[in-house]
Amino acid sequence: MPLSPRCLAAACLSLATASAGAAEGLRLDGIPDEPLWREAQVFDDFRVTSPYTLDPATHPTRALLRSLPEGLAVAIIAHQPRDVPRLKPRAGRDANVDADRVNFSVDFDGDGRLGYNFMVTLGNAIADEVISNESSYNADWDGVWEYAVHEDVDHWSVEMLIPWSVAAMRAADGPTRTIGVNFDRVLASRGERSASGPVSYTRPRYLSEFQRVEVEAYPPRGWLSVVPYVSMQHDLLGGGNDGRAGMDVFWKPSGHFQLSAALNPDFGQVEADDLVVDFEAIEVFFSDKRPFFTENQGVFDLRTPDSGRLVYTRRFGGASDHDGRASDIDVALKLNGSAAGLDYGTMAVLESDHADDLGRAFFVQRLQRELGALSLGWLGTWTDRPWLGRRANVQAVDATWRPDPRWLVSGQVLASSIRAPSASQRGTGAWVTAAFSPEARFEHALELVHFGRGLDFNDAGYQRRGSYNALSWSSLWRVTDFDDGDWRRSLTWEIEPLLHRNDGGQRLPPELELSHDLRTRSGASWQGSLVYSWEGYDDLVSRGNGVVVQEARLQSLQQYYDRPRVGNWAWRLGGTLLQEGNDGYAIQPEATVHWFPRDDLDLRLLAYPLWSQDWLLWEEGTLFTSHRRRQMRLDVDLGWYPFTRHELRLKAQWIGIETRDPTAYRIGAGGHLVESDDEVAPFTVNSFGLQLRYRYEFGPQRELYVVYGRGGHAQALQQRGDYRGLGDLFGDIGDLRDAEQVLVKLRWGF
Repeated sequence: MPLSPRCLAAACLSLATASAGAAEGLRLDGIPDEPLWREAQVFDDFRVTSPYTLDPATHPTRALLRSLPEGLAVAIIAHQPRDVPRLKPRAGRDANVDADRVNFSVDFDGDGRLGYNFMVTLGNAIADEVISNESSYNADWDGVWEYAVHEDVDHWSVEMLIPWSVAAMRAADGPTRTIGVNFDRVLASRGERSASGPVSYTRPRYLSEFQRVEVEAYPPRGWLSVVPYVSMQHDLLGGGNDGRAGMDVFWKPSGHFQLSAALNPDFGQVEADDLVVDFEAIEVFFSDKRPFFTENQGVFDLRTPDSGRLVYTRRFGGASDHDGRASDIDVALKLNGSAAGLDYGTMAVLESDHADDLGRAFFVQRLQRELGALSLGWLGTWTDRPWLGRRANVQAVDATWRPDPRWLVSGQVLASSIRAPSASQRGTGAWVTAAFSPEARFEHALELVHFGRGLDFNDAGYQRRGSYNALSWSSLWRVTDFDDGDWRRSLTWEIEPLLHRNDGGQRLPPELELSHDLRTRSGASWQGSLVYSWEGYDDLVSRGNGVVVQEARLQSLQQYYDRPRVGNWAWRLGGTLLQEGNDGYAIQPEATVHWFPRDDLDLRLLAYPLWSQDWLLWEEGTLFTSHRRRQMRLDVDLGWYPFTRHELRLKAQWIGIETRDPTAYRIGAGGHLVESDDEVAPFTVNSFGLQLRYRYEFGPQRELYVVYGRGGHAQALQQRGDYRGLGDLFGDIGDLRDAEQVLVKLRWGF
């Protein structure tokens, strides 16, 4: 039965136009039977890449590619006999859904620098992502493209039209252009992914290993997209209303230049962040789903080995320097393109001035150039924070070298300069990673990192720490030669030792990690890891009040079993054993159950209980406490898709913590913690978040959101003789009401 096609292109052809016949006669209905497909490039040697066995795919898949004036036309035919379960739940855009699906990934410039992935499920759901740094996926980007799905007795098929306007790309030198492509297909009931090339995002080189093909080059059509919005938020606690209006503008006059602008952008939360209760010394990272900061953002995606970001867009319009409330943005501007052999990107963000709080300014510039097997780049950020009298300048030069398919060598050199009334500082850093894959069974990587104590790129970026020097090595061994009758399909072992010190010469706890990943022929997986650390200094935990000796301990022992969907159920079971202090252990079981009573309805339940004998926390100065802890995290995620373009989602999360029997410690001689007679008390934490969201899609970039949100957080000392347990905290959820609002938002693109 055919599934209705859906158009996602705001500035290219409408579906009616495409159906009437593009220049090459494409009728987008999911059935690749038009004459144009007879001249398409064919890809039909699909091999299993997850698990990475490179065996022939269980069921044949055939992909077709054709270049049209409107864009790249793609067709994928997935053979699937009627006796093989077809998993086709409905889902929202970019949802992590366990479903039969196909992916088309393309590198428009064919240089392994930046790619785009377009995914369509048998249930008519889609996702699109930007691929950078070889295998880093960013699902926050939403492109504009068209697709259609068709289902038959022994196969199902997808057609896509990816407009040339979907991304900035270099101008073609002649009548053809070289692009990198990869097609893959996921057979959900077996947990099997097969691809048109022997590439996998789990390996060091992925994007640069896409198959290079020649396609006809067409000049991208210029387009202008204006997406105004209006929103109204009603505060159910204070009773006030907050109305906003603004717009996003996207202009692409040519294929190698694109401008994005946001005027008085609305960054109201229509997608809730996960609930986090954090006592660590390192800031928690959050992704960004705001449209302006996801469009053509890949060129600015420069990362460091410890998951740092040179550009962290949650800083823009984030907590103000004055009172910590979210800042308003007057205007944001972004330019992307290529000229004189250089790819470039420029971004500027200006925040609003409010009374005593002068708005911040952020500027980012990026340049890249390909020189054969060598890619060179430069990124600079400038940040002005008037309230603090602080100005920050960060420069980074990066390089990636791919001498042959076995090697990937990448690195950066960084420098920062901070001017502030209290103190100014300068810092430098550098890192290099060399990955070597001599064959499919083995992978090795060597990594060297140096971050000087003065290096600070946190004003516009995300930096976990400075004063850091590290040497790590990893080796991976993959076994895939199991007999056909064996229940195992692949087994992967990995070992990674880590040595690190700070710039003061103090040795941080050395670590050794061992991990395994076993995949079965039924599609289930058993994954586990062991991380052990030896004695060393923790120089962050006291927040600048002295180093603390961390004794040898078990960082974590994890084991997880994942079972793909069987009938209406899928689940994940496992747990972690760890040490959170210098004595005693903690155990954290985990259970996730996913229920699909119907294709348009799914329910996910997650439970994380935790029991700890020794939870070590910093209090103030040199004072620490060790607590016995009981903690529970519960998640409920309900999705209902009653009709085409309608989505109703309920997301609720609760975290409760109660501690007992606290013991006080002070930092003593040599950094050892010494028991003290400070008076300390046990405490409770109770945090709850709820979001009920309705979304209706009128058409491309035309959406209506109605969102109800509520959240609250409470932390209190336990009173002697009146201890409150997790059951009591769960019963208090109804009283957690720090914020409660209703948001109505309408986006209407032209």
